[in-house]
Amino acid sequence: MADRAGRTLVLVVLLAGTLAVGCTDDADGATPAPGTATTAGSPSSTVPPIDLPASSVAAPPGAVTQPAQPTTGPGGSQAAHADWEESSGGEGADAWFVFEPIDPRPASAPVAIFLHGYFEFAGYDQLHELMRHTVRTGTIAIFPRWQTDVAAPCPGPVDIEPCLDSAVAGIRGALDFLRADPGRVQPELDRTSYFGFSFGGIITVNLANRYQQLDLPRPRAVFLDDPHDGAITGDDEPALDDDLGGIPADVLLECHVSADGVIAGVPGASCNSLFPQLDHIPAANKALVLTRPDDHGQPPLGAGHGVCVAGEGEADAYDWGFCWKVWDALRAAADEGVGPDHALADTPEHRSAGAWSDGTPIVPLEIARQAPITP
Repeated sequence: MADRAGRTLVLVVLLAGTLAVGCTDDADGATPAPGTATTAGSPSSTVPPIDLPASSVAAPPGAVTQPAQPTTGPGGSQAAHADWEESSGGEGADAWFVFEPIDPRPASAPVAIFLHGYFEFAGYDQLHELMRHTVRTGTIAIFPRWQTDVAAPCPGPVDIEPCLDSAVAGIRGALDFLRADPGRVQPELDRTSYFGFSFGGIITVNLANRYQQLDLPRPRAVFLDDPHDGAITGDDEPALDDDLGGIPADVLLECHVSADGVIAGVPGASCNSLFPQLDHIPAANKALVLTRPDDHGQPPLGAGHGVCVAGEGEADAYDWGFCWKVWDALRAAADEGVGPDHALADTPEHRSAGAWSDGTPIVPLEIARQAPITP
């Protein structure tokens, strides 16, 4: 027993030291109570569509600044719905949040499933801005809890299965909640997309790979932000399923790495480890992409672990100019059955994240069709 306790302590220390990189502290409180529903955002149930500021960090007077969010197009502020309604339920690691578009409330909507990174034990701060943008475009967002402590329910990559089980329970719980009430926005399961950050990206890949046996919605589009299992048990993302042939060949998949993120320390990890296992997906349906830091203006744009992570009010030009743009374009292309200009393809629309206030382009996205991609 003493040896087992010692091994557990060492594992917890390792997890805390490796998986916490780039994860944000929670700001939303405790695990949701079963079946609760609130309108998130402002005290009013209706929030008029407005452009977000260029950044939550003020620039000095007269400084070159980040571009503001565009009004139209993928990643733009113009949206069909003014607000979202938050509901929550489940218990422990099986808990869930679900967000429905309102003002106006549609009868039904596509579904987007979001898997957060390690160390978000409560709330949904890591992906708040991405989810809110997604919901206001007319999509239901489902956010399974899947984790309540460093090694609960799973000890990271040592045994990922309990975290997968909790993610599945959270997704099913949210879907059951919606379908039990005809007054809720009903999920269009044939239009389901998945987003995963960091360890949540590893969970996302495995869920997409096993969607049939787990009775989950078929993935139409998948966006991964610096997926990583922590490199505790190996540098090649060993928590990924050994065979990823279960991911549909017609999925649209973009995998993003940051120049100062995972591959800065473990070059063969993250998307560089995943991509060689996706040979069954046609080249036109997938892309491996890299963001780089840009300090031309104020505040500078970083390219650390979690470029797409933004708590409430913390979005910047890389969020709407890259993350939201690509996410919108992937989902629209999956619905329309045509290749997107703003995602996957090596096009100016995909590479560009906009321009600084003096007209200088932001360092463009690097796009590759095969691994490795290097900083």
